[in-house]
Amino acid sequence: LIHFYKRHTTKMLPRVARSVNSRAFLSAARCRAVNKAQLSTGLPRPAIYAVQSEEEFQEKVMGGGKPVVIDFSATWCGPCKMLTPRLEAAITATEDTVDLAIVDIDDLGDLAIEHDVSAVPTVLGVKDGKVVDRFVGLIDEDRLGAFIAKLKE
Repeated sequence: LIHFYKRHTTKMLPRVARSVNSRAFLSAARCRAVNKAQLSTGLPRPAIYAVQSEEEFQEKVMGGGKPVVIDFSATWCGPCKMLTPRLEAAITATEDTVDLAIVDIDDLGDLAIEHDVSAVPTVLGVKDGKVVDRFVGLIDEDRLGAFIAKLKE
């Protein structure tokens, strides 16, 4: 743990800052380094993960207990780059009731073929191991919210 004390911090302050705002600086400087795992925002963190293999897809997505939004995308796809942050924000708003699995079609082409992905981005909604809804391309925030709400039911 790193601790800062008054005698060390006053040497670092410029002369003007010592006279004007030294008390505020010193109280802010007397902090300790903490591990990121110790920090908590009070909100549950949703599971947003990139699928690396077909086995992981079967285990986490099709065999998981929670509903999952599957984002079939590619690194070279412009609309995918616009949709993925929207999906992440919408999933975060669900307060850990829906997960997001991102599948790169260049790495896992067989999964894309198996799920009839003919264009990217293609997004599937999976609940209890079954595809309940899907859309292709960009959609507006209202339709995205309705898509995720359908999974939460």
